[in-house]
Amino acid sequence: MPSLLALQPLLWISALNAQGLSAFSYGLSLNSMSAMPRAPSRTPDTLNAWQARGSYSERPTWLNDVSQSVGVRAPAKAPRWVWSAAWKMGKRALPFLHRWDPCCPQDTCVNLVVVWLKAIAGNRLGKSKGDDGIAFAMLPCYTRLVIARPFCYLYPRLHHQNIAIRSAFLDAALKTEVRQNADDGTKTSVIVLGAGFDGRGLRRMALTPEIEPDRWAEVDLESVVQQKRALLQRALRRRPDLLALSKRISWHAANLSNAEEARGAVCDALLQDAQATSPRSVVYVCEALLIYLPEASARALLSAAVDEAVGAGARRVSFCFADKLPGVQKAFDLDAATEVLAASRLQLDEATWTPKPGLARHMGVARFRNNDAG
Repeated sequence: MPSLLALQPLLWISALNAQGLSAFSYGLSLNSMSAMPRAPSRTPDTLNAWQARGSYSERPTWLNDVSQSVGVRAPAKAPRWVWSAAWKMGKRALPFLHRWDPCCPQDTCVNLVVVWLKAIAGNRLGKSKGDDGIAFAMLPCYTRLVIARPFCYLYPRLHHQNIAIRSAFLDAALKTEVRQNADDGTKTSVIVLGAGFDGRGLRRMALTPEIEPDRWAEVDLESVVQQKRALLQRALRRRPDLLALSKRISWHAANLSNAEEARGAVCDALLQDAQATSPRSVVYVCEALLIYLPEASARALLSAAVDEAVGAGARRVSFCFADKLPGVQKAFDLDAATEVLAASRLQLDEATWTPKPGLARHMGVARFRNNDAG
């Protein structure tokens, strides 16, 4: 096998194509546009492709408002076709980036693409606003160098910046819920639905241990759980300071599109809560999961999550989400979002309602207060 170091230029080009080439093409097209003959007309699809993602005439400051609210710079205002090309080329780079990876992770529901994007965002944002280098620590030894500092700054602010916004929102929402529960005299159990390869549990416990939850559980497909364990083992070899924290996380396998499996996994994650004598609250975290579930399955999952938490004696149930709520098509449709969540006994906190661009376009916090709990 040829030396991996000798292949670095090839791998660098492959990874750079994921976003850098698209940005270059975008700039080139704009520079040469004046020399091109004007097309007589464009179809609606063509016009939509040239629309800057996240730019809406009725709400011109929307994207900047969202980014300022979470303290993360807004993504670049590039046409939709640039975003699409960047995503497709990033997917094509994955086989090269993991060609000699002994962990052999699969890109189930784009988990693998997302962990690379989170690593780019984490390296750019640093420890205070990033992910404390956890995503970067999960990646293969040599190929991850193409997104290390200073190379990470060469990637234009596209998909990784969009993910950074939702990650920052969820981190802040989770911190607020845990603090409020502590003020109410209850301990918190966090359950991440469809956790994928995200390292939020380790990140939150490492950066803010004084206000972190008492328990942390993650639920996902069996194959995803097994792959994540392998990636975390690699990360822990590089970050032994996180080893003790990793033992506080429990993993539960389930197909969340199956109502019975979802209930079983959540019930298993809450088993210790049901046996606890002290008051407890449950916080669910949902990041880009519901977009992959059929609408009926997504609704059933929300109801099951609340039912199981109440059945375990939770005093309060919180649902922190950066996702697409089932049946809610428009980003700004507050009424529809409120109705969907209310069907699962969750009351949306309108002050937290923060739509954003992308498929996972709805961000907010909804709660249920269990008045029958002790």
